[in-house]
Amino acid sequence: MNYLYKTHCVYTFEEYKRFSWVLYKKAYVLFVVLFCSFMLIAAYVLKNTAFYIIAAAAPFIEAFIQNKKIKKTYLSNTVVHNLNIEFEFYDSFFVKKNEIGETKIPYNKLNKIIETKTNFYLMIANNQGFMLVKNNFPEGLEDFLRNIK
Repeated sequence: MNYLYKTHCVYTFEEYKRFSWVLYKKAYVLFVVLFCSFMLIAAYVLKNTAFYIIAAAAPFIEAFIQNKKIKKTYLSNTVVHNLNIEFEFYDSFFVKKNEIGETKIPYNKLNKIIETKTNFYLMIANNQGFMLVKNNFPEGLEDFLRNIK
């Protein structure tokens, strides 16, 4: 059986970081909004400008901490460092191939598909999925992925 589309992705740190932020973005925004709101209320009630400074710094501190966690996680999983993964897309499933092995996944087993400006993420769980880089796509694959679910 011949595939409809074929693409590849190299799992670099930058790709992993982009993927992690897509997954973390909602929690990050919620944390920052709640924490900063609390700090602003405290600053107003206590008439203390230090709380304004903490509220202003919180988003940057949280982003710094999250980036450190992402880097630590990536560095701890040496199997995927710069791993080149090929994806073949068929009518009802896709196949992921690399030097470690091969996996066949039916589209109806996907949890969701996330699209960003640069990537598609084929999610098999809320926090686990496959990264695809749009720059590597052949003609038609983008529309094909949009029409899966």
